[in-house]
Amino acid sequence: MNITTKFMGFEIKSPIIVGSCDLTSNIENLLKIEQAGAGAVILKSLFEEQITQEMNVNVRVLSSNFSGYPEAYDYIKQSTRQESISKYLDLIKEAKSKLTIPVIASINCISASEWMSFVKKIEEAGADGIELNMFILPSDINLSHEDVERLYEDVVQVIKRATSLPISLKISNYFTSLTRFAQKVSWLGISNLNIFNRFYTCDLNIDTLETYPVAKLSSQYEFYNTLRWTAILSHEIRSNLTSGTGVYRTEDPIKLLLAGADTIQVVSAIYTEGYEFITKANEKLISWMEAKGYNSIPDFKGKLATRKNKDASSFHRVQFMKYYSGIE
Repeated sequence: MNITTKFMGFEIKSPIIVGSCDLTSNIENLLKIEQAGAGAVILKSLFEEQITQEMNVNVRVLSSNFSGYPEAYDYIKQSTRQESISKYLDLIKEAKSKLTIPVIASINCISASEWMSFVKKIEEAGADGIELNMFILPSDINLSHEDVERLYEDVVQVIKRATSLPISLKISNYFTSLTRFAQKVSWLGISNLNIFNRFYTCDLNIDTLETYPVAKLSSQYEFYNTLRWTAILSHEIRSNLTSGTGVYRTEDPIKLLLAGADTIQVVSAIYTEGYEFITKANEKLISWMEAKGYNSIPDFKGKLATRKNKDASSFHRVQFMKYYSGIE
């Protein structure tokens, strides 16, 4: 039974890939992920904001010793930045020396200028590809939807000029026209579109009057939104499609493949079920294919996407009122 599929131009042994998270930040975990049967792994993201924050902290801590020497501030910032990047490059090199599956570097970025030289170093370190994990909260009243989309497009184009590595763009569903935008960025030459990224969320403490982070893991109920958009987007884009968020059951990858995904990204299920979730999901896929008489993923991939599904209208919101019309 053949469960190979395409991811960022590579043929990988399984459609299950592990997304960027703390589990993909050290070689011990990466080896366990490969042994469990994952087709590829995306290293923990290097955050643009994180590097900036570390630089600012170091400057504040050491400012008393360098008062009046602005060049010292520049040195501290540059040194902090280089240390963070060097650690990341070392992880790429070690992963590539010990793993046989594709190793994808991940950049969580909000601009392109700071990453030009770094992207080339990622390529030199041996990464098989780059994931651009981007999200711009459309909260600025001065930004139109065209402005927001242009920011994404600019980053993709700049990064593409800086490297020959295949690029995966990870996006949210916060777009005025998600289908149009997804198609447009796929035309820019990205190798893969990844839906969806999850965001920092916060709650309010009514006693201390402070905010605090919540909901690190996805919810199983988020899966249905991912399934909907996989079915809609899979035939509209030119790149490979990775679908994730809310994947908790071993049958979920099968559903996303039927909706048209090429690969399925898992993270939260690894935290809750362990690395064996990957093995179980692969086994479930193989046993289901055997029962249905499918020999390979292309035999059924996209079979229930909106262009091929006779019940495609069920993926559109117009069916919401129809479904509940008999409930008083």
